[in-house]
Amino acid sequence: MTSLRRYLAGLSHEMTPDLSWVKTANVRSELVSGQVGALLVIPQAITFAYLAGVPPVYGLYCAVFVGFLASFLGNSAMVGGPNTAVSIMLSMSVMPYAGRGSPLYVEYVLALSLMVGLIQLVIWLLRGGEVFRYFSPAAITGIKTGVGVLLITSSLEGALGLGSVRTQFFYEKFYVVISGWGDLVNPCAAVISGVTVATGLVLKPFLRRTYVVFAVLAGCVIGAGIYLYAGPVASNLELLGHVTFHAFPFMIPNLTAQHLQFVEEVFPNAVAIAVLGLAQSLVIARDLEARTGPVNLHKEVFAQGASNALAPFCSTFAGSGSFNRTSIALEMGALTPLSGIVAAVAVVVIAWGLGPLLTYVPMPAIAGILAIVGIGMIQRREIVPLLRNRVDGTVFVLTLAAVSFLGLEAGLLVAVLSSVAFFVAGVSKVQLLISEEDGAEHIHVKGNLFYASFDRLARHLRRSPAAHTVLDLSHVPFCDSAASDMIESVQKLRARHGGRLDVRPSSSPREAPTNAGSTEGRT
Repeated sequence: MTSLRRYLAGLSHEMTPDLSWVKTANVRSELVSGQVGALLVIPQAITFAYLAGVPPVYGLYCAVFVGFLASFLGNSAMVGGPNTAVSIMLSMSVMPYAGRGSPLYVEYVLALSLMVGLIQLVIWLLRGGEVFRYFSPAAITGIKTGVGVLLITSSLEGALGLGSVRTQFFYEKFYVVISGWGDLVNPCAAVISGVTVATGLVLKPFLRRTYVVFAVLAGCVIGAGIYLYAGPVASNLELLGHVTFHAFPFMIPNLTAQHLQFVEEVFPNAVAIAVLGLAQSLVIARDLEARTGPVNLHKEVFAQGASNALAPFCSTFAGSGSFNRTSIALEMGALTPLSGIVAAVAVVVIAWGLGPLLTYVPMPAIAGILAIVGIGMIQRREIVPLLRNRVDGTVFVLTLAAVSFLGLEAGLLVAVLSSVAFFVAGVSKVQLLISEEDGAEHIHVKGNLFYASFDRLARHLRRSPAAHTVLDLSHVPFCDSAASDMIESVQKLRARHGGRLDVRPSSSPREAPTNAGSTEGRT
């Protein structure tokens, strides 16, 4: 009963917004980072809505409502909203059942998003966030670095004014650009993005919190000059464009028998999207925990699940934590959820009140900012120490290669598997210190004895059944039933052959058997 009360108290705490950060937030930094994040998320939101196959305004609603709820209900500086992988998986799940962009398609996307949110809430109730504590720091750094590579690569089209370039691996895109520079690249777009990136990189050491603002302004000023001088035809610049935005797009999603049947058929897809979204969010949260202080992972799981479950009622689709927008917030000094809340509100203000001005923002400037963020996520000071350690270096390289070559979904899977594999390998290491004293063999065991780790010890003990051995398990933190059974069988073997095995018990709650007061282990 006490455990149940503690569990329910934990759920109640996680469901209640934690506003303790109000007293500690650097309001100026949080406001600036939120406003810059809003400016950057608008073109991303429109792009992600396209990836999901829904009208562009749905992406803005995702940035506003999912982003606001995830920050307000969470307890970290993570910025949520539309997400590339989640948007693509929503589209892939719905396309076999409805025509892309049709009213039924949009209804199915909203129904699937509702299911994703509910599944994430079930994961929260089952305390699934604990699983992500097994992500090693090396795996998290590998994911961040891989995402940085993908951001740099994905910014190439917008930065150079290219059409959609489809390649199997990321490095092939650079080869296409270099080999076809004269025919493919728009020099006006390259100049704008180049000025944006150069301004950001030059100012970053001096203006760590506001360099992104000046980089955007520099790109917009150069873009406006080129657009006015060369004209729209000669410059061939892609602009952000106008999007109709309603401040209160609330609705009740359709859940007819047809929609419920669809949800039933795509339930495995919903589980995959829910897990992928949470994995990305909690990897970000783990990184924030190391950089800004303690983060309640269960509360972040609830925040993500609740925001996605409510998303369809706000005319939008499921989202997740954002690596690049969170990185920008941290670069500009954000340490609390206030930055995400400000970003969500600022999207409403910018999209609704300043829409005509945003129409002329050049997309190469936005692409340049994405490239800066990608460069910033590749941290040499984090990578070099990992490469000096064999285990950490292996996990980092495997995760980085998977994210870069196979995508974020595969990278997350590799990160989990490699982290767990090396963790298991680490706890499975058993050290045997063997010495001779008073005619008896003394074996001092260090490490955990369980079904996957005691083979070497078992082989050694069974090698000389007539010998006298003292087995010291006082420094064994854990000894499972399989290891205890093995020791008992060796004691019986020694007894039959005139040998002897004395055991100094383990400190584990499940202690290895001793032979004190019995004749089994004695001759």
